[in-house]
Amino acid sequence: MTILTAEGFRPRPLIRTDFPAQPGQEARPGQGWRRWWALTLLWLTLLPPAVGLAQEAPANSLEAIKARGVLVVGVKKDVPLWGYLNPATEEIEGLEPDLARDLAARLGVRLELKGLLTAEREDKLREREVDVLIATVADTPDRRDRMTMVRPYYHASGTSILARRSEGFRQWSDLRHRRVCSRRDAYFNRPVAVTHGADIVALYSATHALAALRDGRCAAFLYGDTQIVSLLRDPLYRDRYEMPLPPINLTPWAVVIHPDDRGSNLEAAVSAAIVDWYRGGLLTRLEDHWGIPVPDFTRQREALWQRRENGRYYCGEGVGPETPAECL
Repeated sequence: MTILTAEGFRPRPLIRTDFPAQPGQEARPGQGWRRWWALTLLWLTLLPPAVGLAQEAPANSLEAIKARGVLVVGVKKDVPLWGYLNPATEEIEGLEPDLARDLAARLGVRLELKGLLTAEREDKLREREVDVLIATVADTPDRRDRMTMVRPYYHASGTSILARRSEGFRQWSDLRHRRVCSRRDAYFNRPVAVTHGADIVALYSATHALAALRDGRCAAFLYGDTQIVSLLRDPLYRDRYEMPLPPINLTPWAVVIHPDDRGSNLEAAVSAAIVDWYRGGLLTRLEDHWGIPVPDFTRQREALWQRRENGRYYCGEGVGPETPAECL
């Protein structure tokens, strides 16, 4: 098992965690900490009183939205099927804009979509330029202090491969000792190399990795399943390539609201809408409509939220302290 670089496909260390110190630059014990603290104190004394204060949240975000009569939802504008700007109509289309329309209708207000790139999402939410994000946001521990992840989740994405149909891959163990292209520094490179024995060729970008796949230098391209599904709509890949393996390393996606809205009636209203999306089958219908393979994650939660035992819903009427973990 190795991870290789593009330069002649020579072996390199799996991960470098730090940089070696330059000669004469060895830090003395405590020196870095004292310097950081002194600079921090100086910076704080120079701040105007209002700088650095979080923007005050409305006393009641849901009532503010209803009074305004508009729900502003941030969606992606560059991810086909999920949220993208259609050049023919100049409108943002996809599964997530459709979910935003349903949410606005439930709240009885008009919808305003704001198309965003990944790097913009958190800033727009923090500055309250959007009320809600439905924008392929994966729930990761580092984001939870900066965003309110509304439960239950509505999707989960993972890692899979794009490969020629002729390769005949059917299980992850088939990648052992096979050359698999990926982009440099992708988090999934190491797990696939260690667990499944693939020879990972870490190239500069996904574009370079795809070129290596088409040229036959690699047997497969390792990437997120969401992006692979989009690639398979491209005539360049549609007929000769496939995503043959089930996704691994699943990360759930959440509808997101401002961190100050945690525990608010807005969170409760959004959560109730997601529950209804499962109970009414909206998520699977939209995935079918947009040609997105319905993941087991969605099917399992749809079945759980629809399940009744002794005249009661197994997951409860909505999300609460007693909601089983598998429903979330």
